[in-house]
Formats: sequence, C-alpha cells, structure tokens
Amino acid sequence: MNGIGPTIGGPRPGFGLRVRMDHNRALPTADFNCRCGEFAEDAVGREEVASMAVRAERHMRDDCALTDVRAAAGLRATRRVQQQQRKRK
Repeated sequence: MNGIGPTIGGPRPGFGLRVRMDHNRALPTADFNCRCGEFAEDAVGREEVASMAVRAERHMRDDCALTDVRAAAGLRATRRVQQQQRKRK
C-alpha cells in the first residue's frame, strides 16, 4: 500500500477490496490487496475510491497471475451484466 489513507482491516487486513463510508458527509476510504501480491493500493475520496475499485476489478479480471482469482472476477462481471439486462426489461 502506498500509505495515503488508513488501512480498513487493521494491521493485517487480508486480501480483497474493502470500502468504508460511515455517513453521507464522511470521506470514503478504501484499500485493496490481491492474493497474487502484485497489486496493493489504498485511496481516500469519492473519485479516487471509485477509480481504485475499477483498477482493482480490472486487475483481478485481466492481469492477476492466479487463475482462480481471474475466474471469480469473470463470474462477477458476467453476473453484473446479467443483472443490468434484467433491470432494463
């Protein structure tokens, strides 16, 4: 992590994307740590958190060295597309 914001999960947060926004006026914070060890980042602020979440999902879907992480991210992307298509009907 690059030390911009606080780690949400404590001193040893584990793997995955964590986003925290306590209330509407609070500044959102997020951190991400991939199991492959190649991508770890944190962000503070609405735009920064949103762009970091997109980069994290793209890394998990396209660039991660672990095949099970890529497969799970692919399934999430497929479900997201299917849910949006159901809502339009």
